Amino acid sequence: MPELPSLWVPYVWVLSAVIMLIGVVFAVTWGFRAGQFKEDIKYQMFEELDDDMYLDEREQELSMRQKGISREARLKQEASESGNGHNGGAATGT
Repeated sequence: MPELPSLWVPYVWVLSAVIMLIGVVFAVTWGFRAGQFKEDIKYQMFEELDDDMYLDEREQELSMRQKGISREARLKQEASESGNGHNGGAATGT
């Protein structure tokens, strides 16, 4: 059997590498044109009241605790309000 089949293997590797590089260039170009690399995405994801992204770790922890406490109080209030009217006081809270 001649050695001919082993001669085209490096050309296949080079061709596949070139195709991948061309694909990467097209993908990056598309991403740039579509605005995928814009830094103002953080302003679209966060609302005005979500100022946690500007706080340091200690302030974030304190803010999350305060939000958790206010959430628990609100849930307890909602549970007590719903328990008085509809279930006859059968609602239980955690």
